Amino acid sequence: MSRRGTWRWALTAAGIMQIGIALAHFGLQYEWRGVDGGSLPAQLRWALFALNFSWSTVVLAVGILMVYAARLNTNTPFLRATIFSVGLFWTMHGIYMVVMPMPVPARLAWIQGPIVAFPIMVVLLQWLPLVLTRHQSEPPRMSASLPAR
Repeated sequence: MSRRGTWRWALTAAGIMQIGIALAHFGLQYEWRGVDGGSLPAQLRWALFALNFSWSTVVLAVGILMVYAARLNTNTPFLRATIFSVGLFWTMHGIYMVVMPMPVPARLAWIQGPIVAFPIMVVLLQWLPLVLTRHQSEPPRMSASLPAR
């Protein structure tokens, strides 16, 4: 497969994965709507839902942008920096999930694997194309000559 082909399929796959996780998190808003918050203050309960909604919105937007980026020129410096930055976000998110695992009941212990695997896969799918096309991404050099007067 060509480097351009890898760029397209890998970034599209990363974008689809991010869109999927965003939609799943939007679904959490629905799933948890009737759960008793116990002694949790109403403001804190609201904040948890607001943060989840905002996080889901950002990840949905980034996923859509990744699918769009898959169709763009591989040598655009801003595009490459953006893809790298999103990968950096997922790297930090993945590290956090390993260092501070989500507490889950014993019957859901299996979910820890996919929770850690997701950011690893997204980062690989975003950074692999950057590595494979790095020599194609040299920006055009500006001429050092001054205009004639």
